[in-house]
Amino acid sequence: MRVLGNLNKKKIAAGVVCILMIAAVLFSAFYISAESGHDCTGDNCPICACICQCEKTLHQMGDGTPVMIAAAIPVILYVLKAFFAACELLQDTPVSEKVRLND
Repeated sequence: MRVLGNLNKKKIAAGVVCILMIAAVLFSAFYISAESGHDCTGDNCPICACICQCEKTLHQMGDGTPVMIAAAIPVILYVLKAFFAACELLQDTPVSEKVRLND
């Protein structure tokens, strides 16, 4: 029972991290689109510094594509294996063949 409690805690932590990452991407993209046409004050513009930080955040989040592909390949293979195993389990029965049983 203790193992299930640890597993649930890990699932909850992973869900919270996922939600935070999605929020960071959405808020960064929203801030860039909202402040893209601001009146820049020069080299020390705080809005430009925030936009630069948001762009860095988006680029760092985007670097996970190879990892996502590597994680998706085993899932796809497992689904294909399950599909073919399910096809083998299906058997032809007299009912599925619509055989009429006459006495």
